[in-house]
Amino acid sequence: MTAEYFRALASRCRNSARSCFDLYAKEEFGRLAHEFDTRAGELNAPAEQQHWAGLLPWRREYRGFEGDH
Repeated sequence: MTAEYFRALASRCRNSARSCFDLYAKEEFGRLAHEFDTRAGELNAPAEQQHWAGLLPWRREYRGFEGDH
């Protein structure tokens, strides 16, 4: 299962929540959407971290460490 799959499920749950008249079902659809978005984020986390690691200029020599004062 891919992150895109979980995002599509989350989108379907959000759409169902909007059109649902039952308050309990609406809340459950919202919870499911949140869970699916979270799962998609977990699957993308390694790729996003690698992407940002290459873009951010923070290196050890730029930051101060204890004992460097």
